[in-house]
Amino acid sequence: MDELKRLILEECPHNPHKMQDGLFDEFLGAMTEVRLRNREVLVPYGKMDANLYVQRSGITRYCWFDGEKEKTYGFATPGTVMISYHSHVRRAPSFFQLESCGQSVVMRISKTELDAMARRSHEFALWLVDIHLEQLYSNELRYAVINGQAKERFRSLVENRPEIMARVPLKVIASYLGVTPNYLSYLKKVAKTAE
Repeated sequence: MDELKRLILEECPHNPHKMQDGLFDEFLGAMTEVRLRNREVLVPYGKMDANLYVQRSGITRYCWFDGEKEKTYGFATPGTVMISYHSHVRRAPSFFQLESCGQSVVMRISKTELDAMARRSHEFALWLVDIHLEQLYSNELRYAVINGQAKERFRSLVENRPEIMARVPLKVIASYLGVTPNYLSYLKKVAKTAE
């Protein structure tokens, strides 16, 4: 669990409320491991899932169905905290689907246990607030980093998230960038030629 603790801290390096080791260990000890096969759904569209998850290994993607096709919103890599805010905050069905990109391991803690820990520990509650604020920041950063023309979005992904490029299927990356798989292949070919 020390490795997972390190990954969570790296994922949220600017979190001003650092948990004491004993409390962090209690948090991690309350979690259960979930092993996912490639393309296995962790949180399905339209289902209630108020649990909090932490990516331990592998990559999970956030996606949704726009009425015509599935679109990829973002990715969780080791250390990323994942949650369906619709379910967790409003007790509503999940908008995003969380689906593994290859074999993955995630850790799960129930909302009930999370809320109980927050009631018992002001320090833990502050840490959770910071985690959620980090999620909001990451959502905004996504638009700052992955914007512009398709070539710029591709270059930004290669530079900022090379693990996604290395481990996620082209079709999923194309969906994330808002291009066709054929055009993404072309962008990869041009980038390789330029090296």
